[in-house]
Formats: sequence, structure tokens, C-alpha cells
Amino acid sequence: MSTTVPEFRTLSDRVDHALVRSVEELLPMLRENTADAERLRRLPEAGIEALETLGITRLTVPRRFGGLQVNAATEFEVVRTIARACGSTSWVMALYAVCGYWAALFPDPVQELVFSGPGARVAGVSAPGGTLVPTEGGYLLTGRWPWNTGVLHATWNVLAAVLAHEDGANEPYLAVVPTTQMEIIDDWHMSAMQGTGSSTSVARDVFVPHDRALPLPGLLRGDHASAANAGVVEYSYAVFPFLLSASVGTPIGIAQGALESFVARAPERATSFENPARQATSPVTQFQLGEISMSIEAALAISRDTIAALERHAVQGTPMSTEERIRVRAAVAYATRLSADATTRGPAPGPTAASTTATTARVTATTTTAAVTPVAATPAVRSSGPRKRPRPAARR
Repeated sequence: MSTTVPEFRTLSDRVDHALVRSVEELLPMLRENTADAERLRRLPEAGIEALETLGITRLTVPRRFGGLQVNAATEFEVVRTIARACGSTSWVMALYAVCGYWAALFPDPVQELVFSGPGARVAGVSAPGGTLVPTEGGYLLTGRWPWNTGVLHATWNVLAAVLAHEDGANEPYLAVVPTTQMEIIDDWHMSAMQGTGSSTSVARDVFVPHDRALPLPGLLRGDHASAANAGVVEYSYAVFPFLLSASVGTPIGIAQGALESFVARAPERATSFENPARQATSPVTQFQLGEISMSIEAALAISRDTIAALERHAVQGTPMSTEERIRVRAAVAYATRLSADATTRGPAPGPTAASTTATTARVTATTTTAAVTPVAATPAVRSSGPRKRPRPAARR
């Protein structure tokens, strides 16, 4: 059994391989900081600074503002690579990429305001957690947004809220607000991925100018407000499918990192107390690792195929069909399930691995947490009013 896991094949020729290799050089440091991230319940500053130096905190920021403006394939590979060392760091970088993409769809003056400052990082939540009330020159934003990943290090927040029209209809909007105008509640206490700092953010009558609030249904249809980014491939992806595909690299990378870690230690581990043979030579272990490897390879293939479809439509300037959008949801969900299963189906640690048991448990919990974390809730399009909850079925 080899003690190293060769890098998985990359299927897209649009990937910035040099950027991915630069990220790989940071993996030892990120891996070493994982325990600190869990203890602090936020990412250590050293890791943030190292990633910012490479531009990873600005993956989808337009180049004219000093961002990398990477394509979807590169974003996926970068996020996946980071997750091999630290799931929390990967998740935060994925959400910065998604929310930076959203901000790049706003009017150009808004982008100038959001992206021009030093260390600009954009977090956000797409599930409507508040309301917009019209006022002179804009709106007043009030609400609570839990699961606000990366907000502790962010300078701006892109938040979904509901605007009530005079005819009684509700319409979801995206609003861009500075994080300095919000209260951050210290309520992120989880069994894993504590380093994401996904705390609840609260707004109380925060003023949002008209150009910093856009109807979400229009954005989902491709009605972007940026003149500078109009027709640019990197900003022509279907919004919601991009959100999902940009995040799936995290659970896949966590599973890959767990596999790499196990294989590296297998030569030192006894199969059991009764059997001193090394796990590396155990046929059962080899069979189990083979199954795990195939699960991860399948998750990668499914995800890369999905991203290739996103890329194809963006390059051709064609919209994704409803069937294709459904397939993106299904593909991301299934790839996440395969990744979670891979970390929970592994061989037993063995009697010589007592010191690594906590690490193994943390990896398993991290993948499970990533699998259930709500990347986004599909916002309801304009409706005639609040939906009624269905009555639960009577027990028989």
C-alpha cells in the first residue's frame, strides 16, 4: 500500500493549476491551525493572511479591483484543495467566493464601494431573514441571519430580505451592507466546523440605498445590474447553480484529506490487539480504502461534470434549463452524501492510533456538519403573501 495518495485527476482544462499548486503549499500550515480554528471558533489570522496574500479571499472579485476573477472550475479545485487540510477554512473561502460573485452582479458604483477597500471580504446569507421597509433614498433593513459563515472576518454582508409591496405581495431582495453596521451574536457552538465562525448577524433599521438592494428573482433569471461585468464569462453563471457547485468542493476535499491521512499512517498501525500485522498489509483494509477512493472519485466526477455544464452555458451565453438546474441540485447533494459516507465508512483506527482517535472523530464530524450546513435556501419568488404551514397529518 502506498503511503501517499496521488492527486486526483483534474478534468477541466480551464483550471488555473498554478494557483492550485500555490494553495497546496499552504496545506501544512492550514492543517496545523485546524485545532486552533476549532478552539477559537474562528479562523486564525495567520491562515487568513496567507490566503489573502494569494488572493484566495477574493477569488471571484473582478480583476479591476485586484481580485482573481477565477472561473467556476478553478474555484472548485481551490476550495477542494484547502479542505484537504481544514474544512472550516475551505467553507469560509467558498462562501467568500459565492458572496463576492453576488456583489459583482450589483451596479458598478456599488462594486467600487465594496471591493475597493483593503482586505475587502464579502460574506452573506441567501435565506431571507429580515425585511426591507421603504424610506427616503432607499430602505431600512431589519432582521436576523443565522449561519452567517465568515462574517467575523468580512467587511461586507450580502443578505436576503423580504420587501412587502402595497398590493400585499412579498418579494425577496439581496441587500449589501457593511458588517460594521450589524451586531454579530456569539452563538456558533457546534460539534465541528467551529472555525467557520458562522455566527448570527443582526440588523436594526440599517439604511440601505436603492442601488444596494436588488430583487432576487431578477438576479436568479440573469438580470444583472453591472455594466462592466455584463457578458463576462466569469459573471455569466446561473446564480443559484453556481452557489451550490462553488460549495461542494469542501465536503469532497474533507473526505480526500481524511483518506490521505489514514493511508499515511497505515504502515504504523496494527490491525488489532490480537493481530499485530500492519493495517497497510490488511486485505480488508485495502478493500475498504478502495471503496472509499471510488466514492471520492465518483463525487469528483459528478461535481466536475456539473461545473463543466455551468461553464458551457456561461461561455455560450445560454440559459440553463429547469431540468439542468434540478440536476445541479441532485448532483451536489449526491456528491456531498458520497463524501460524508466516505469518512464514516473507513477502517477502525487500530490499537496504535489512540492519539489520532480525536482527529478521526473531528474529521467525521466535520464532514457531517458540512453535509447538513444550509448553503442556501431557495428564496420564494414574488408571492401574494406569506405561505401557510401545512397541517400535520393525523396519527392513525
